[in-house]
Amino acid sequence: MGFCINCGQTLAEGAHFCSNCGVAIGETTTRASQRQTVYDGELYKCPNCAERLDSFMTVCPTCGYELRGAKGASVVKEFAEKLEQIESIRIDTNKVYSFIGDMFGKFNKTDEQKINLIRSFSIPNTKEDILEFMILAASNIDLKLYGAEGNNVSSQRAISDAWLAKFEQAYEKARFSFPNSPDFIKIKELYGQRMKQLNKVKRGKKLVFVSIILAYIFFMIFVGIMAYLDR
Repeated sequence: MGFCINCGQTLAEGAHFCSNCGVAIGETTTRASQRQTVYDGELYKCPNCAERLDSFMTVCPTCGYELRGAKGASVVKEFAEKLEQIESIRIDTNKVYSFIGDMFGKFNKTDEQKINLIRSFSIPNTKEDILEFMILAASNIDLKLYGAEGNNVSSQRAISDAWLAKFEQAYEKARFSFPNSPDFIKIKELYGQRMKQLNKVKRGKKLVFVSIILAYIFFMIFVGIMAYLDR
């Protein structure tokens, strides 16, 4: 069945003219004007009962089947391998460029590719995969970059920030998807431990900053007192 390209009227099988507007319809035109249904993206279905699933689900709401499998387990591994491939093509000249770029808040292509890959990574659905990813992310959050000696605009800090954002996103997905599962306890402990360490480093940085300000104020007061006594 085709449709008239002039008025949209449904055409009878084998018709050479539109019954509504009279436009001549060739066989080629008829075939080309046929409406088609196009699907964009991926449809997730339960392997047990074929129920359609949302991308964030870890358990089928119809039959209770828990989503696990080799495909999901390989996602984190493939992601880590891609990061290694990007890092492997870093050239020596990038080191000089990276140092100069850090001074002006600009990153080289290798660092930009790593940041984009981390930020665009889709958090997996299964419990073990989320835990595996959180372990990977936690190990790549460089705590010293958030301390007193850290540079807020460095490429290393930007990469660490990308890992931190995904680390928090993975935790929120786990908290939303299976908050009552024993597996969530491990994820919660890992998240709490790493965030506690991060907050401790950040507090230390603030204390250093406040100490410097207070030292400067006391120094200026001391200079003022000495100048007054010398009169």
